[in-house]
Amino acid sequence: MLGEPIRTPDDEASEAFPDRAEFLAAIGVPEGRAATLLRLLLAKCNANAPLAERLVSIEQLGRFIVAGPSTSAVGRLELLVTAVERVPAARARLLACLRAVFAETTAERLFAVVGLPSDRGLFAEATDRLADRLLPTPPDDHDLAELAGRIVRSAGDHAWIDAAIDPLIRRLGVALAGVGVPLRDPAADAVGLISTRIAALGMGDALRGHRFGRVVHDSPFFQLGRADLPALPPLVDACRLELDRIHAELEDLGVSVEVVYTLDAISRGLTRIEALLPLATSGATDPAEIRGLISGLARGVVGERSFRQLMSDNLRLLARKVIERAGHTGEHYVTSSRREYWRMLGSAAGGGVITAGTAITKFLIKWQHFPPFLDGLFSSVAYAASFLIIQFLGFTLATKQPSMTAAALAGTIRDGAGPDRLDDLVEMIARISRSQFAAALGNVATVIAVALAFDLGWQQLDGEPFLDPGTAKGVIASFDPLGSGTIAFAALTGVLLWMSSLVAGWFENWIVYRRLPEAIEHHRLGKRLGRPRMARLARGLQRHAAGIGGSVSLGFFLGMTPVLARFFGLPIDVRHVTLSSGALTLAISSVGPELIGWTAILWAGVGILVIGLLNFGVSFLLALVVALRARDVPASARTKLLGAVLRRFIRRPLSFLFPPKDAPADASTSSTPPRH
Repeated sequence: MLGEPIRTPDDEASEAFPDRAEFLAAIGVPEGRAATLLRLLLAKCNANAPLAERLVSIEQLGRFIVAGPSTSAVGRLELLVTAVERVPAARARLLACLRAVFAETTAERLFAVVGLPSDRGLFAEATDRLADRLLPTPPDDHDLAELAGRIVRSAGDHAWIDAAIDPLIRRLGVALAGVGVPLRDPAADAVGLISTRIAALGMGDALRGHRFGRVVHDSPFFQLGRADLPALPPLVDACRLELDRIHAELEDLGVSVEVVYTLDAISRGLTRIEALLPLATSGATDPAEIRGLISGLARGVVGERSFRQLMSDNLRLLARKVIERAGHTGEHYVTSSRREYWRMLGSAAGGGVITAGTAITKFLIKWQHFPPFLDGLFSSVAYAASFLIIQFLGFTLATKQPSMTAAALAGTIRDGAGPDRLDDLVEMIARISRSQFAAALGNVATVIAVALAFDLGWQQLDGEPFLDPGTAKGVIASFDPLGSGTIAFAALTGVLLWMSSLVAGWFENWIVYRRLPEAIEHHRLGKRLGRPRMARLARGLQRHAAGIGGSVSLGFFLGMTPVLARFFGLPIDVRHVTLSSGALTLAISSVGPELIGWTAILWAGVGILVIGLLNFGVSFLLALVVALRARDVPASARTKLLGAVLRRFIRRPLSFLFPPKDAPADASTSSTPPRH
């Protein structure tokens, strides 16, 4: 009415709060535990209370929405929106309380720090998070980030935030008009802080090698730290294009933990700037923009406390690049045509000859009775040397294949999305399977033949078998799958084989990242040895980097694991199928079936089969799981592929062991996984 005094929110807040019946009637809910609790929480909101009490009121109201009783979070949010729309006292109390809280707290840390990687590096950040978990932290009532952390405590507290709540956000914004005005200046300050940090990271040492001849002031990272708010959106887009270019270069230049962390920090900072700009400029009136900011801050609040998420986010790209390099090596282990199949069989036969010598050398080292450490060291050197010889002679060791081919398969699954590519993926798996079978058959058959010939020759020269009866019986008994630890030891060896493939990929990545081939090619020794010779040495290192890393690491894994286990009193050993086949052949040839008995020999043979299956299966499975996760292959693609493989195996089982007649005859067209 004309002349009636204008009512302000403070006047409404001072009114008596409606009783339970009036409140339920106003919001249109006749009864309910959630509505009753909401009334109590809104009634507790008091802008004149001490700050600590106001923070508790907002915290309890926030917890009511994200983890309250009876209904879903969306339902409880709708209940709150209805209450502030229909109950003036509720709207006034909540609005006054929020304004008072925002006026006495700072939001810069919430906007500019929480959920964003710090510029101190991955390991410093990881150390701080571990310390925060173990040590108590003093409260800070004036930090809005702490209030957000008390409301959003786990991923489930914000998982429900999606586009479905946009209408509710719009209604709440109308009911609480102007509540976000005190946050505009802190948002603008946060944008400035993040922009400065991104500029420093983008122009820092970690990414310096990726700015080929670019003038400093032309870099979007450089400009980002000096631009005002209206000029930021196009610069953010330019920075993202620059990140895409750097990601593409990582394939050729390699990656490091520092580079990955820097890229992740820049990417997250750009996303936060985009989320804060509407609030910093226009006050964020669009519901989708408000929802995006709330969701991003909620994820940041949860992620800030998670050590696991920190490591997962920052090591994913590094793992992906390491896996991709292992995958490129694995492509050479996959055959297509029958000609390639026989070539793989011959290459594996050469590897079997070398491995038979390794098995013999292992016994010679054991007979010297070295101290445990020296015994493990010499065994490791023998293993590594034999694997390197196999590598440089172009031969094949079957057990190195599974983890390499799994990485190649994971890349094919990711790149081969779509129903028209499913048959190609199944064919890829069949090719991997029969290539693995050819390599294993060539290794084992040759190592048996060479070990048997060696023992017969030894008997001709020495008059005695290579192994004495006691040693031979112990060797045969050690392969009994039920009477020894063969099953566990073979599975452990599969893990070691997988770990060696990771080292292979890491070492090649390290070689490329440090630009060692280029450094060797231009080393001053070229003046004495000749530039062409140094260039050949550099190309050889780059070509064999993965093989060297995998061979040396596998040798030391096999040689030192039993020694370290005995040091800690653990009854652990390794079981490598090719080496075990050679040892078993020497043992049987030394004592003969008559002395040891066919039953023991049969069980030892079963043990060799189990060792092979576990060596191949465990290493392939671990490598495939890691590669699929690193390459972000969806679970639906894995399930669909598994079903297609089973159908193919039922219809054409022999295609998994031997190339069919219609296999491609030209190696150049199909010897590597298809890339699209």
